Amino acid sequence: MKIETIDLYEYFKAERKNGESRGFLTAYRHGQMSEMRSRKVRPAMLILPGGGYGFLSQRENEPIALRYFAEGFDAFVLDYDIAPVAYPAQIVQAAMAMLYLRREAERLDLDCGHIAAVGFSAGGHLCGCISLLWDDPAVRELFGSECEKVRPDAAILSYPVVTADKNFWHEGSFRNFCGEKVSAEEYSLEKKVRPSAPPCFIWATTEDDCVPAENAWLLYGALHRAGVSSELHLFEKGWHGLSTCDIEVNDERPQQSFFGHVAHWFGLSLEFLREHGFEVRPMKE
Repeated sequence: MKIETIDLYEYFKAERKNGESRGFLTAYRHGQMSEMRSRKVRPAMLILPGGGYGFLSQRENEPIALRYFAEGFDAFVLDYDIAPVAYPAQIVQAAMAMLYLRREAERLDLDCGHIAAVGFSAGGHLCGCISLLWDDPAVRELFGSECEKVRPDAAILSYPVVTADKNFWHEGSFRNFCGEKVSAEEYSLEKKVRPSAPPCFIWATTEDDCVPAENAWLLYGALHRAGVSSELHLFEKGWHGLSTCDIEVNDERPQQSFFGHVAHWFGLSLEFLREHGFEVRPMKE
């Protein structure tokens, strides 16, 4: 495994402003085996941890990267800015990460047409932002027409923050993301769906009392009505922030029976991705 950290601001020759201090991408890459007869090109997964835009969950970064890495993906975890830094830092940094992967795909032996993103909770909101609002004004201002490349080729949204509807919203995430610069309504994702959105896999638990499951089905409903390839899994049991549902993200081995069931989300996401062409392939000469 090759592990490296990329300073996205340095790569794009951009200046950090308004208290920004993050914007780093940690890569977990396979590299090539010299004893193999052919080189391989791999799909990539951009990982956006949650934390209400107030912190970044360690349980939703490297453990997720290692799971997708083990399935042949090169994985990239984004360390993005959190409150009190607000819009547009987070969406700009996620856009930078996607554009870095597109621009460097050939050098990194990535399949440029199969770069996905997975987000958890508030990271799911950020994943939704680049999946639905890849031409956000702040992104277009920086990258012009290249903002089209910000849209992932598939999105995995895990117990995502979606709606600004006060009956179902996660207030802290919207307040931290928006600051006083934009309104929550402008980033209520179920209202921003368009037919050109990427295939989306969504999962949540009905017992989640932090980010209500309505967030997931409001987004799925909007995607379905727009004709976007999408899949929704609502598990009966389980609280917020389950991540990989195993000992890696728990103090001791989980005893509740629902953990093993909810853990199926990962395999289901892989099936969804493979149905949409995310496979390790021999490199064309």
